[in-house]
Order: sequence, then C-alpha cells, then structure tokens
Amino acid sequence: MLDIFFFGFLRGAVFALAAFGFSLVLGVLGIVNLAHGVFIVLGASVTYALYSAGTPIVLAALAAAATTGLLGMLIQRLFIDRVFNMHPLMVLVQTFGVAIIVSELANKAFGTSERLLRLDVPGLPYVEIGSVFVPTYEIVVFVVSLVSAGLLVAVLNYTSFGRAVRACRDSRQSAELVGINVPRVFLLTMGICGAWAGLAGALILGLRPTAPHMHFMWTIEAFLVVIIGGLGSMGGALVGGFLYGVLNFAAYYYWPSTAPAVIFGALIVMLMLRPAGLFGLGTVVRK
Repeated sequence: MLDIFFFGFLRGAVFALAAFGFSLVLGVLGIVNLAHGVFIVLGASVTYALYSAGTPIVLAALAAAATTGLLGMLIQRLFIDRVFNMHPLMVLVQTFGVAIIVSELANKAFGTSERLLRLDVPGLPYVEIGSVFVPTYEIVVFVVSLVSAGLLVAVLNYTSFGRAVRACRDSRQSAELVGINVPRVFLLTMGICGAWAGLAGALILGLRPTAPHMHFMWTIEAFLVVIIGGLGSMGGALVGGFLYGVLNFAAYYYWPSTAPAVIFGALIVMLMLRPAGLFGLGTVVRK
C-alpha cells in the first residue's frame, strides 16, 4: 500500500504540471481549451523525435516545450482571438477542431504508434526509500515538475506580467481601463499553457506510453485535476494533481478493468461534498 501511495504521489506532480496551463487558461480567459491535450502529446512526440536523432534529453524537452508554447500562441492569435467575444460554444467547437487537425498532422509526422523512453540516471538507476525501490528518473521528474510549478507560481505572483494576468482574471474591462494590453496577456497566457503542457509531455514520455491520438484522454485528465483542485486555483491544481495521481495509480493497480469508473465515481462523490473543488475561487465566467 505504501508503494502505491508513493508512486501515485510522484506521478501526481506530472499530472499537476499537465493541468497548470489548463487551469490558467480557464481562470484568465474563461474558456475550456479542448486542444490542451494536443500540447502534451505533441511535446512527447517532439521530444522522442529529437532524442532519437541524438539530441540530449534535456535539450529535446526544452525544444518541445518551446514548440508547444509557440503553437499555443499561434492558436490564440489565429483562432481563439477571433471568436472569443462570441458564444462560448464557438471556442469549444473551435479548439476541438484544432485538436483533431493538429493530432492528425502529428500522426502523419511522427506516426501513430505509442512511444516510451527508458530513461535512467547514469550510475544510479534507483533509490531505496524505506522498503520501496524508486527509479531515479521518477524522482527527477517529480523535482522538475515541482520546480517548474514553483517558477510558474513565482511569475504569476511576483512579476508585472503576473499582476496583469490576475487583473485580467478578475475583470477584463477593468484591466483594459488601467492600460493593460489584454490581447497580449491572453496571447502570452496561451503560450505559457502550451509550454508547460509540452514540458509535461516530455516528462511523461519516460513514464508511460504516449501517442498523438491520446490527446483527448490527456485533456480529460487535466480537466479532472483542475476540478479536484478547484477552478482557477494554481495551488489547487498542484494538490489536485497529487490526489489524482494517487487515485489513478491505486485504481489501475487494484481494479484495472473498472479503473475509469472508480476514478469518476470518486470524483462525483468529492464534488457532492465540495462542488467548487478543494481550493476553488468560485464560478469562472468570461469577462
């Protein structure tokens, strides 16, 4: 039981990293980005391609994050920005269509087969913690996820851009009145969303098989993490990632054939007790 909790907790950091961008876009732009999973699987695919070509894994992961960040900004500028002030359903349909197109292009470019990298830390393949033997790569992923999360939180809390993001989240009209360039904030927010999700995809590549056609599954998982933690809360996304990681790992270990039902059943019970999630900021609306 201890090892299940431990591994689930470690994986939870990656789930949180994958959900940060989703939570940020939902809180700031007030939209549900159905193309979010594309950033994750594309980050994994680009990392795999570059690493297979001889690029060091760290540089491959950073290049993948930069690629998905640019893709996020491109989607915001060419698509979301044009229909943002229309009915919210338009953004849902649009991001869903973008997800399908990008995933199909990724299938053509990288193939449809699932990919998994076996990555070890040279000279130290695993660490013994109590009675649990933990692959060192899992600990590295955990640390990188926490550092990346801390960096994002620091940017949002202690920079002028972060203050602009919070102002846009609270009221778009008020932000415009005080001179904040709201379209630029939205553009950079989508870029951050794409970059952090792409980095999560690069890290996930060494933990579980990934392929472009899995994009919608990752969108759902990011959405679940955000719901558990609370809409619009970055701290909630981190805690939600840890809880979802433990729940996911335990469900697939004990009840592999019915794991999705167990996960959604637990989610329904939690929402009955905490409808706004653990750290929800209240109802997220588009301003």
